[in-house]
Amino acid sequence: MNIDDLKDAWKNDDRAFTHSPISVAMQGKTTSAVTRIRKNMKSEFIGTLCSYPIFIWFLFFRQTDPFLFNITSLLFFSMAILNAYYFFKFYVFYRSISNYDVSMKSSITKVAYELELNTEIYKAHSFCITPIAIMIAIGLLCGKQTSAYILQGLTDSSHSATSHLLIMFGILLISFIGAFIFINLHIRLKYGKYLKELKAIICDLEA
Repeated sequence: MNIDDLKDAWKNDDRAFTHSPISVAMQGKTTSAVTRIRKNMKSEFIGTLCSYPIFIWFLFFRQTDPFLFNITSLLFFSMAILNAYYFFKFYVFYRSISNYDVSMKSSITKVAYELELNTEIYKAHSFCITPIAIMIAIGLLCGKQTSAYILQGLTDSSHSATSHLLIMFGILLISFIGAFIFINLHIRLKYGKYLKELKAIICDLEA
């Protein structure tokens, strides 16, 4: 059952069955899954907020190179804007699932549909943030030698500069591959198993 199946099930449920209460056992399973989802969402949001003071401390107290400071500041601002937009949507979803009546099949289907939709949005957001986060990390952790290396790769036309650019692109490519693996594993552990539980409940109710 994928996201399209969930959407169709949500829209096409028989109304007489949709609004009839489900068993207490099913309600308990659904409530447990939704509670765990909300708890994981809350911890992830708090973890993201706690990372910002660390970034800011590194930026203003550890970064001494003017070029890297300026570039890192711009990247950090861009990342903050993207995260603010995403977490606003994240918060709307967090609040909405607390208002659904988990004793109704239509509500369970809607929660499962919105959870799967938001995990896809989460993946897209993470892939957008990854290159920015990598460059911020380089800017925060590296010094003047790295600044000179980057400048040479961007401004010099020699063969050495080309190799510098290839190395930087290689680092980004490896980072994207690592991010792809990590993001999918993270979603599977944090939300995937609870999404499977909700889908299993929906399948049991349709049986």
